[in-house]
Formats: sequence, C-alpha cells, structure tokens
Amino acid sequence: MNKLMPYFRLMKKFTILMIVIAFSMVITNDGKEILTGFKHSVFENGYLIFKSEIYSITVFLMFIYGIYFSYKKFNVAMNIKADRKSYIKASIISMIGMGIVFAIFVVLWGLILKFIVEYVSGKNSLIIGDSAYFLDTVTVIINSFLETETTMLYAFSDLSIKRFIIDILNQFLTLSTFSSIGFLLGSILYRLKKKTSIIIFLVIPTIVITLGVGFSIFKTDLIMNYISINLVNILRFIINVKIGLFIKALTIVISLICSVLLLKNAPIKEYAHDLI
Repeated sequence: MNKLMPYFRLMKKFTILMIVIAFSMVITNDGKEILTGFKHSVFENGYLIFKSEIYSITVFLMFIYGIYFSYKKFNVAMNIKADRKSYIKASIISMIGMGIVFAIFVVLWGLILKFIVEYVSGKNSLIIGDSAYFLDTVTVIINSFLETETTMLYAFSDLSIKRFIIDILNQFLTLSTFSSIGFLLGSILYRLKKKTSIIIFLVIPTIVITLGVGFSIFKTDLIMNYISINLVNILRFIINVKIGLFIKALTIVISLICSVLLLKNAPIKEYAHDLI
C-alpha cells in the first residue's frame, strides 16, 4: 500500500474536482427544473414525470476519469517514479472507489429527488433518466412501445433495502464499464502515434458516416427499416438483466486487461507513441 500512496496523492486533486463537478452539475440542472416550476416535466397518468440528468452526467464523468489517468497522468506519474505496476493498481482502485461513490450518490439522489419533487409539486412523481441503469424498466418500455405505442416509466415502487443495494450494484457496474473503457481509450491514445490516432478516431469514422449518409439519400426507407429492426433486436438482447450484467463485467475485464498490456511497458511521453 505504501507504494501506491504517492499515486493516490497525485490523483486526489482531480478526484475531488470530479466529485465537485458532478454535485454542482446535478444540483444545478435538476434544481433549475424545480425552480422554474417543472417547465420541461409533464403530468401523465397521475404522475409528474421528472427527468434527472444525474445518470448521463456521472457516466460521462467516469469516462473522462478513466481517460485522464491513462492518457494525462501516466506520464506525470512515470516522471515521479517509474513504477508502472503500482500506478496502474492505484488507478484501478481509484476508479473503483469513484464508481462506488457515484453509484451511491446516483441512487440516493434519485430517491431524495422523488420526495423533493413530490413535496414541491404536491403530486406523485416518476424520476427517470437516460442511463442503462434501469435495465428491467427499459425492457418494459420497449415491449410496451412496440405493442401499444405507449411508454411506461420507472417509479420507486420498491423501497426495500434489497432493492436499494441492487440498484447501487447495477449503477456501479455501469459506471465501472465506462471508466474502464475510458482508461482503455486513454491507453490507446497514449501509445499510438498521432497520425495513427487521427486515422483511427477521425478519418475512418468520417468515411463511414459519409458513406452511410450517401447511401441513405438513395435508400432511405431500406436503411431506416434495416437499422430499426436490428437495433430493436440488439436492444432486446442487451437489456436482458443477466446478459446486461455479463456484458458489463466482460467489458470491464477486457478493457482493464488491454489497458494493462498497453501501459505495463509504456515509456515516458517523449517516447510514448511507439506503436503503429
């Protein structure tokens, strides 16, 4: 543990900054909606439907958190002490710790927000978000939409300790998935030559998008039908609770293993881009 402490101190400032940003953005966005009299919320089927930004905000920040440690801070850490193994361990532990903090924050905030909205509005409320966090609900939404063209929304119908713990674990896996993907992306960017990075992350996606747009101009109905049919099938597969958990766990493991392989022998920044 003593070997990790210098790296934890190095990460401390950015970790605190991420927590402050998350709290500030969530309180500002959701608070603004409450103070403006639920301007963008709707009242439907006896519920005030309130959309919180906490899910997308925390997922995005965890993604940035992972990139920052592998791409930005790795070189700084190597200049302090070239102990790659300890730095990678410290980074993974920090991402796990931040994932736990954000997971608890997300679930608690959703619960607290429900009571605040109901107190201010005097109506029963549904707190919804745009995260993969609501796996079981997304299944219901899609099935309902396909069959009756109506959307069923998530409500805190079960406030048991068991449900609370399951929600935190699910959210933790979601956040860890994005932080590990970010960590892998930062590792790739750190190791690839700049020209290669531009080709992979800018040129190729641009070509693919251009070809897709060009094809859709002439085959609009065909391509849209193909996308919608296959997208629904993919979503049906992914949102299955057990499959979703497996995909998240597999993504975390693969991303971290690949990141370790890229960084375990990585040189300092002056020589970092030594891959293709």
